[in-house]
Amino acid sequence: MNYNKLLTSRLGAVALTVAGAWLVAACADTYDGDETFSGGVQNAQLSSPSEGDIIITPNTDGDQMTIAWPVVYGAGGYEVALYDLSDTTKPLLSDTIDGCSVTAKREEDVNYRLVIRTLGNQKLNNTAATEATVKLFNSFEASYAAIPEGDIYEWFQQNPIPDDSVGVNLNFDLTPGGNYTLSGLVDFGKFTVTLRTSDKNNRATIAYGENGGLATSSGFKAKHLILDCAATTQPVLALSETPNPEILDPDHNNHHQIVDPISFQNCQINDVAHNFMFDNKKKYCVKTFSINNCVVKFVPDDKMSTQAYFQVYDGGGFINDFTANNCTFWAANDNKVSYFIRYNNSGRCDRAGYSSNSITLRNCTFYNIAKAGQMANHSGFDGRNTSYYTITNNIFVDCGSGQVARRLVGRASSPLPNVYSWGYNTYWFDGAPETEGFSTNTYDVSTNALQSDPAFVDAANGNFTPTGTDQVERKTGDSRWWE
Repeated sequence: MNYNKLLTSRLGAVALTVAGAWLVAACADTYDGDETFSGGVQNAQLSSPSEGDIIITPNTDGDQMTIAWPVVYGAGGYEVALYDLSDTTKPLLSDTIDGCSVTAKREEDVNYRLVIRTLGNQKLNNTAATEATVKLFNSFEASYAAIPEGDIYEWFQQNPIPDDSVGVNLNFDLTPGGNYTLSGLVDFGKFTVTLRTSDKNNRATIAYGENGGLATSSGFKAKHLILDCAATTQPVLALSETPNPEILDPDHNNHHQIVDPISFQNCQINDVAHNFMFDNKKKYCVKTFSINNCVVKFVPDDKMSTQAYFQVYDGGGFINDFTANNCTFWAANDNKVSYFIRYNNSGRCDRAGYSSNSITLRNCTFYNIAKAGQMANHSGFDGRNTSYYTITNNIFVDCGSGQVARRLVGRASSPLPNVYSWGYNTYWFDGAPETEGFSTNTYDVSTNALQSDPAFVDAANGNFTPTGTDQVERKTGDSRWWE
């Protein structure tokens, strides 16, 4: 198959080449009283910068971008507005700029609209541009291939990824609002893959079949998807049963090292009966796992009584850095689950070649998660000054046997405030505040835990909007419930 024919130019990355001496010098300022910068332009009708001369450059982390344009001599400044095309009623940026560049926040997978108009200069008798320049651009990575609606398993059977595609991120685009099935196991193995809907506001649905599943032994991202797992007991994502031999690290205790990130972003994940992640009893170290802006509904089966939702344990491995931001995790039945997160007792950073390891939970809502079990079990992390915990603005209701803070950080004989970051968490269990884990300052050392009922609107049916006074005041938990 010729994948080049499937490249999707409408999602292509914006050209980021910086050209021209005007940008190297941050371009000359607009007129500020010194006629040197007027360029001799007076008594003129000014024009807005040409669309083709506007350059957008992301920073290294990709969370900010610099928008720059060449100087319009004789100008008195520029009106600049930036919009997300999914909501043009609220500008992301609206300002008057006395210069020819501005830095703005940048998010992945956004279609942007930039509007720039040159302003006049009364001192030089120059008149403002009659029209603004509009530039459309986006922050999508380039598409590798588009998958039409149908069975994803069958599509990859007919269109295997070429062997020479190792080492680059391959973006596979699903049809906005499309319906897909997954009849068998798609193991991406050594390839770094992103499955995404090409419109984040109109997510495609993937329905796992009885034998359907996804697996990898490399980086993997799921973005802007609805995953329906009701028909399967397979994990949402497994680590390959046959790891890529090239990632075996004999210098660090024979871990299979997955160094590219594994992440889920803007996903709704329904009716997960078993593990979210499972290591297939192979020794993996996942360097980075993150889940952001997702809702995960569990319906644990009776086999979860000895299992974890994130089970990287059986093979002797662990996740080095685990992060959840602005997510809701909830279980819709009372079947026992032993752990939310479980790593092998030998798993810790230095044994896989890293200098630190971490668990980060920010602005998340947890309901009925491992109610008769533990939030975490990771003996290799416990009590070490290389283990960092950031647990802030979360709501835990009926979770972890009423020992949430204690189990998240594991055994600790004394506080380690230099590696602990806590703040404004709610720990509510069986109709009362938890009494273990924060009142002694041994685990949650913040002294500001919210000890009141968050009073969800309708937890049984998945509405976790808090009505508790403290939670409303602090806007804690998953931020989607405040929108």
